Amino acid sequence: MKSYAKTMHFIDPEVTVIQTTEGKITLKNLFIPMFIEQLLMNMMWTVNTIIMGKYSDEAVVAVGAASQVIGLMYTFYAVVSGGASIVISHRLGAGQEKEASDAAFTSLFTAGGISLFFSFLLAALSRPIMAAMNLEGEVLDMAEIYFRICMGTSFLQGIKAAASAILRSYGRPKPAVAVSLFMNGLNAVFNVIIIYRPFEVPFYGAEGIAISNVVSYVIGLILIMILLMRSGLNLQFNRKNLKTLGCIKNILRVGVPGGVSSLSYSLSQVISTSILAILGTVALSAKIYVSSIVFYVYVIGMSLGLSTAILMGWMAGAEEYDKAYRLNQQVLKLSVTSNLILSTVVFMLHKPLIGLFTNNPEIIAMSGIILFIDIFVEVGRAFNHVEDNSLRGAGDVMFPMVIASISCWMISILFSYILGIRFGLGLAGCWIAFMMDEIFRGLLFFRRFRSGKWKMMKV
Repeated sequence: MKSYAKTMHFIDPEVTVIQTTEGKITLKNLFIPMFIEQLLMNMMWTVNTIIMGKYSDEAVVAVGAASQVIGLMYTFYAVVSGGASIVISHRLGAGQEKEASDAAFTSLFTAGGISLFFSFLLAALSRPIMAAMNLEGEVLDMAEIYFRICMGTSFLQGIKAAASAILRSYGRPKPAVAVSLFMNGLNAVFNVIIIYRPFEVPFYGAEGIAISNVVSYVIGLILIMILLMRSGLNLQFNRKNLKTLGCIKNILRVGVPGGVSSLSYSLSQVISTSILAILGTVALSAKIYVSSIVFYVYVIGMSLGLSTAILMGWMAGAEEYDKAYRLNQQVLKLSVTSNLILSTVVFMLHKPLIGLFTNNPEIIAMSGIILFIDIFVEVGRAFNHVEDNSLRGAGDVMFPMVIASISCWMISILFSYILGIRFGLGLAGCWIAFMMDEIFRGLLFFRRFRSGKWKMMKV
């Protein structure tokens, strides 16, 4: 009877709980705050896009194109910080509390250094980077301003991502949610003031939206650091010194391959955007609008994958391999089902959803075709989010990096050009290429996890 009851649920409670010295960490308690945080963070970009859409389609293209690269770097920071959280989780799972606090301190130091370097470098190259995306004239000028301001201060997000990852590793994800909620509220208020101007302010258009983001992130970073210091965790940062940074090699060994994978994927999206720029503003605008919507389709699967990575780290550190395997299989089932249902619903409601951004009938019609293809994209993406994060959580980081890098360039980019440009399928051709990429990577990651080779990896 007990076995039968379990089959009636997607998740077996027995494999979703970790017992720690400070209490229980559960998949549910990790997932819900993670889901809300990811949802709120993306809503900042969605709000920007909707508000800029009321300003002009050119402004949407400028902010959307710049946001592709900015989002690329934010994802890189988050994944590198996620690598640090894996090291922390492994050490906590093995009962090594001092070593875990050393890794937490080192992750903040590493995130600050890496993000500061990229912030200044990419901000200095803002014009050529935006020009490389085939933007011209007024659109290029707006994109450059937006990118330079947001990218030049992106180190704020790098440090914030590390602080959030530390809290999640210790089973305290709620503070990050509270900060994200507050940041979103501020961002929305600032954007409304800048675009709709209920009273006069010295900022306008894309530049004003960028400044709004920066102010929100400054306040968010201050809040998350205060909450981290007052979390009551046994971090002992006041006792750390340069010797503490000795674990930086482990953090980079785990975090950088994941960062390279995410960087390859995000960069492939940027290149595909530059390819679409050849097709004109309509195709580019449709991609930006559709991308803004489909995030809300896969955010559940992505949040489940990120939460699973933390639990996998604890379980692998404690050598509870059977429990980790069963957790992966059940989360995968839930993610695929969620993505399939939500992507179908979004396709059926595509007209009113795209209508939130634009009234252009050509963009709305094109988006309907893309959202149908996206149903198949999201099935593959569910496999990627769960299996990639499970492998990385267990310490198997090199295989996902190699496969993701090859697939992004040899499938996503190559076939985006072949199908979209050479065969004349336009945006639909690019989305078919995305589908091929997601399914190819997802199936290989699935096969890798089932092989059990991740059990031999040590962090």
